Amino acid sequence: MKKFETAEEDEPPTLSAGPTRTVRRTGRRRPPFGSYMDADLQKRLKIWCVTNDVEMQDALDAAVRAWLDSKSES
Repeated sequence: MKKFETAEEDEPPTLSAGPTRTVRRTGRRRPPFGSYMDADLQKRLKIWCVTNDVEMQDALDAAVRAWLDSKSES
């Protein structure tokens, strides 16, 4: 069973798959966002998220933040 924690409003979601496999919930509302990705990539993401008890939207949020941060460092 998934365990949920409530994070502070301004704290970005984090991905952690430690011993308790905790899913971080931000508690903030997210506007809808739609996109397309390669079917194999989506399948890999879904498998990873299910295996690690992480919501796909949290994984995508963290991945986009990390990508944007890497772009701003260049």
